[in-house]
Amino acid sequence: REISADRWLYFFTLFVTIILFVIAYNILRGRIGRALVAIRDQPIAAEAMGINNAMYKSITFGVSAMYTGIAGALGAIVVQFVAPDSFAPLLSILFLVGVVIGGLATLSGAIYGAAFVQFAPNVAESVGGIPPQIVFGLFLIAFMYIMPKGVAWFIGNIKQKLRRRRPDPAR
Repeated sequence: REISADRWLYFFTLFVTIILFVIAYNILRGRIGRALVAIRDQPIAAEAMGINNAMYKSITFGVSAMYTGIAGALGAIVVQFVAPDSFAPLLSILFLVGVVIGGLATLSGAIYGAAFVQFAPNVAESVGGIPPQIVFGLFLIAFMYIMPKGVAWFIGNIKQKLRRRRPDPAR
């Protein structure tokens, strides 16, 4: 049975996304990831421990450019037309909103932030009688008030509390 072009594109994009997340997960769990965390938390101490800050920042920029290039190529395949007008300044603001909502420095936070940016405007438009911008703004304020470090931190915190409550089977 043949699949439609839209489904093929969806599965292809999903496949590329999974591969990129696996690569990012492995980078963050390895030597480079530990060095990046050290540089983020204490750059002077990381330099004193022998970590070459300039090299790791250059590697980070290169990996970031690779991910952005792949995302741009996938976007061009989907839209089949790319022009500077295609990317409004609002898109940059939405990316920042996604980072704040999802949580900084976590892979799962990227997923939560992307889901929020994708689906929150639709939910805001479905609320009748109130302009969608106000509903979206209220979502943002509520998320930042309830989860100041992002959804990923909040979920991780809940998991940690649930693990503490579970009785130890070794006892």
